[in-house]
Amino acid sequence: MRNIRKILALCAAVLFSLAALTSPLPVRADFQVTAQEQVAAINVGWNLGNTLDSYGTWLTDVNPESVETCWGNPVTTRQMIASVREAGFNTIRIPVTWAHFTDSNGNVDPSWMARVKQVVDWSLEEGLYVILNVHHDTGEHGSDKVCWIIADTGTYDSVNQRFANLWTNIANEFKNYDNRLMFEGYNEMLDMNNSWNAPTAGQGAYDAVNSFAQLFVDTVRATGGNNETRNLIVNTYVASADPDVLNHFVLPSDTVSGHLICEIHAYTPWNFCSHDGDASYTTFDSNCQSQIDNLMSSLANFSNSNGVPVIIGEFGVENQNNDSDREAYIEYYMQKATQNGIRCIWWDNGQLDYGGYGILDRNTLSWNEPLTNALIDNAPSGTAAAASAPEVEETEETSASTTEQAQVETQETVQTQEQIAQQEEPAAGTAPSGTEEQGDLQNINANKNSFILLLIVGIVAVLAAYSGLFLLGRRNGRKQ
Repeated sequence: MRNIRKILALCAAVLFSLAALTSPLPVRADFQVTAQEQVAAINVGWNLGNTLDSYGTWLTDVNPESVETCWGNPVTTRQMIASVREAGFNTIRIPVTWAHFTDSNGNVDPSWMARVKQVVDWSLEEGLYVILNVHHDTGEHGSDKVCWIIADTGTYDSVNQRFANLWTNIANEFKNYDNRLMFEGYNEMLDMNNSWNAPTAGQGAYDAVNSFAQLFVDTVRATGGNNETRNLIVNTYVASADPDVLNHFVLPSDTVSGHLICEIHAYTPWNFCSHDGDASYTTFDSNCQSQIDNLMSSLANFSNSNGVPVIIGEFGVENQNNDSDREAYIEYYMQKATQNGIRCIWWDNGQLDYGGYGILDRNTLSWNEPLTNALIDNAPSGTAAAASAPEVEETEETSASTTEQAQVETQETVQTQEQIAQQEEPAAGTAPSGTEEQGDLQNINANKNSFILLLIVGIVAVLAAYSGLFLLGRRNGRKQ
């Protein structure tokens, strides 16, 4: 009887241990995650748009709250961030415009840094991946704009030290934060002509963007701490996916391998996504599908040829009183991105009525459920995405290189979760205050669960058979 109890205790121990492995495994503060692994861990993201990125040259009282709310959105709250997680998003992009709160040398006002830090901390404490950037310090310049980072070699020569000092300030503030926090060097950098899609000012615009990208990477790495291996995001010219722009993009050199991500923005096709393009084009059709197909195929090829994972940091379609067509657009866009190994982040500017991209009412914390469900259900871990998975092999639209890339992503993600499981408890001071326990909510790879469940069944079967044979042997021994 004592031996039987030992066998049953062993069975119970094995089952409890394996059951623990099937629980969601966090991205640990003390664990280095490659860019490919980090992108693979994203399901779908949400932009806190028109908030910390707001600015107003008309403001007479410039303070964190007046700037944050000057474009009509309420002050960001912890409950708002929690609502993003509860809706099913696992990533938040926090656009920040720093121009109002930096001096001519790029040093950041402590009050603004404290407010940015507070929102970042809330996001991490809610278990989200976080992307922090430099936003409308780029973009259109002139008149009432605050942009000072321009895709121009002369501008680069005059502001590169200010740009480096700004990122030194930011990087030092967050140097001990864990790998769930990513930095994006700049948003949409335009040439001297404010040219969208592709520059009209010549090669110098591309050279300047590539120079700013390299300076960003060098500056962050030099601050040390977790920034030595933090995953960094660099954008193409104006974050465009134009073929000529992609061809002129130069991936920065880095002191570590495999920790860079490329970001583009794609409101494709523009004449459907925005009433500025064509106010009468509000029906999702085969033209939309064709342009989305071409976009995703182009980005997958670009990713493979440059050896860098790609994210779409902004996409969306305006409210033109056509929510059913917006829903169909989101479903198709997300499915094609998922099939091509690309992760997407919805642009939400807080505007819910005509012409807005908002899907969250930030006052009532209620979501546009059809559009939100379309985003979540068609993300890599969503129900619709799982159901449509066979299409990757069955359609001719998916190239062999894309399929191979998806297989590589899956293998790398499995390896990530296995390595994470072996890590010890994170050292003190490696994450923002209060995040060590609350932030450990990220599941790197749900696919491993099926394998472990099968392993459990197999071990139980073996142990049961062993126990049966043992008991049978005891009975036979008694008879003899």
